[in-house]
Amino acid sequence: MTDWTIRVRGVVANYFSVVVAVLVVLALVSGFAAYSTYANPGTHTEERQGPSWETTANFDHSATVSEPNPVYDVGTTLENRSAYFSAISPVLDGAFTYGYTASESGALVVDTESELVLRSVKRDRNDEIETRYWQMSRDLADPDATHLAPGESVTAPFSFNASALTNQSTKISEELGGSVGTTEAFVRVTVDVSGTVNGEAVDRTEVYSLPVGVGDVYTVSNPGTVTEAHTATEQVVVPNDPDPLTGVGSSSLFVLSLAALGLVVSKKRDGTLEPTTTEREYLTYREARAEFDEWINRIELPSSAFDLPMAHAASLGDLVDFAIDTNNSVLEDPNDGTYYVIHGDYLYYYDPPTEDPDVDAHDGSADGTTQSAAADSGVLPRSLSDLLDGPDPASETASTRGSPPSGEDVSE
Repeated sequence: MTDWTIRVRGVVANYFSVVVAVLVVLALVSGFAAYSTYANPGTHTEERQGPSWETTANFDHSATVSEPNPVYDVGTTLENRSAYFSAISPVLDGAFTYGYTASESGALVVDTESELVLRSVKRDRNDEIETRYWQMSRDLADPDATHLAPGESVTAPFSFNASALTNQSTKISEELGGSVGTTEAFVRVTVDVSGTVNGEAVDRTEVYSLPVGVGDVYTVSNPGTVTEAHTATEQVVVPNDPDPLTGVGSSSLFVLSLAALGLVVSKKRDGTLEPTTTEREYLTYREARAEFDEWINRIELPSSAFDLPMAHAASLGDLVDFAIDTNNSVLEDPNDGTYYVIHGDYLYYYDPPTEDPDVDAHDGSADGTTQSAAADSGVLPRSLSDLLDGPDPASETASTRGSPPSGEDVSE
């Protein structure tokens, strides 16, 4: 039995009701935490990607050489160039292609309308139109409605004379009294889309442009393939993942709380929770031993010291106080741990409790090995008069301590 276990038992015994209440609360809280972690972790809402679909749109264009020239043969088709010569290939032929894909299903009606726009505008530093001086447009093809499934596409062809467009721009400027702003020309395709994709209704309008620069050399700024993704999101309720640390911790605390509660209650019922008198005496002795360590020296007394009349101290503290009052040291026998003070014609002693508080040091065991050295010597005073008159002569011959070292004086 260690010092701290005796102290813990004493505290638990003194505050038994409080300790039981705390353990019950710990068991309830940890049990609920463990249940919540594993059996009912709860749920949370996540936003997940649902069905998706994607549209693609692109322009292709070309111009056929129609006039003799030193570079190209007549009839040569020039495709997807950034610039064409109006003098030898004035007509620009093009096609707009639109299609879509879907992750699940789809049925769309696609209606395309192509027109050629010519205008004069002024733009600000952000390239936004600040002023539109004039604008005119004409249809390049009649609207064409087509039913499309996922993976299919529709193509809308167009054609116009770029040389005539340049002449028209010049004529408009002359009729208006001068050129103002910047002349812009482009093919504009408006796409109306309706139907269902992935089970969702679709009704939208998309606009695509192919810029064309007018002049003796007309340019085409192809934007390339334009892709637009449409992704639906959905709210999904999913269970929470149990936290391993919380689960193990709460489960362990629940088991330990119940085990501690059962141990405390069982110890209280069988009467072994409260420290015994022997244990309390042992703890008092250990505290005193630590407190008065500087007053104690481990020295083995010669056998002649036990010829003196002996007086028993009730505690180690009393013996140390006596030593201090009489200006003596307390001597601890290295063999059996008994404490002594020699003063005057008496040997004062304190026989400490056994290291096992469950065994009384003065009761002894079956073979009598727990008796103190003083008791073994046979010189304990038999009465108060014996203590005052001195040792019994008969007892002097019963000493088992051995002979003192030669010339050693034990008196003060």
